[in-house]
Amino acid sequence: MRAYTRSPMSATMRTVGYTLSGILLALTATLILEGVFSLQLIVGWLISINLFTAIFYWIDKINSVWVDENRGAQSLNMRIPEWSLLALALAGGSLAAGVMITFLPHKRNKDWFMLRFVAIFLVQIAFIIYLLWDYLP
Repeated sequence: MRAYTRSPMSATMRTVGYTLSGILLALTATLILEGVFSLQLIVGWLISINLFTAIFYWIDKINSVWVDENRGAQSLNMRIPEWSLLALALAGGSLAAGVMITFLPHKRNKDWFMLRFVAIFLVQIAFIIYLLWDYLP
């Protein structure tokens, strides 16, 4: 009888898995906040997605330090894919992502990551201005 060996998960599946995990956790927390504190759904969503975005960035930073110190751990694929981190920022967690990038310092040296993050942040700011345009003086 052969011993079971786990086949490595593809990068695409890891990205989808982490992104869906973060979004589903945030959705669950949103519904709990709405039910317990009677918050509007959008406010609950922004609180939840920012909380889980910060947690995912923090976990990835811890794993990056651990993987750098333990070269044998690189094959374990413990890091959260960068596309998942960007997707969580796009889903509304860009404020938490910006705070984690600033204070951890995490992903600051990756030009392509920072370019995409700033683009996401600027698009979200433009969208907020568009939504609030009628209310501005």
